[in-house]
Amino acid sequence: MIKGIGIATKKAGMSDVDFHNHWRGPHAELGLKIKGLRRYVQSHRSVHDFPGYEACPYGGVAEIWFDDLDTALNLGNEPSYINYAQADEPNFVDMEAIRFLQTEEHVFIEGPKIEKGTPLLKAVFLLRRKPGMSVAEFQDYWINGHAPLIPRDAGIVRYVQCHQVASTYDLFEPAYDGVAELSFDDLAAFNAYWLSDRIQKIFAADAPMFLDGANCTAFLAEENRVLWP
Repeated sequence: MIKGIGIATKKAGMSDVDFHNHWRGPHAELGLKIKGLRRYVQSHRSVHDFPGYEACPYGGVAEIWFDDLDTALNLGNEPSYINYAQADEPNFVDMEAIRFLQTEEHVFIEGPKIEKGTPLLKAVFLLRRKPGMSVAEFQDYWINGHAPLIPRDAGIVRYVQCHQVASTYDLFEPAYDGVAELSFDDLAAFNAYWLSDRIQKIFAADAPMFLDGANCTAFLAEENRVLWP
């Protein structure tokens, strides 16, 4: 399946509470009308800042799954999206700041089964490859160089890499080359992971190998699983 990711910023003048309430409420119902939608998750930015990324401008990401790339890429021409969810976006989203990715998931830590209402805290990393690195080199290193370095004994419940589909680079240059999602039981588990010397040393040494650090960002999120198998 293809996982479409919409990176959202609240519209000017709107409070965080109103932004998240509208997204969780009326907009979620409109999203369910999209033809061909297989799964729909809203990752709402947490009230807790991600240490080191407090200036991240985004309010969350919408994650929508489709059977194939053609369906995902043609969403903008799909009446069930245009007439409902898309028509509602200007009511709470800064339309000039919204960014879209079309990705394929690579799951490295599966973890226990996640139910529709399972409470988790998710660290969302929006990543850009370092200058001069090809897409193929970036994706290969992220999978084969970086992923094995992520400890399996540090409290991570689930670890997923979402790679921008390589063929789409012939159509457009995405805002980010991929999204990493690391899920934890709660804020304490995340803090124990992220603030540890062990993890900081891993990222300090490895991130420059494949990332454009100045153009990467991250935030903590809570999932609202709107359509969940």
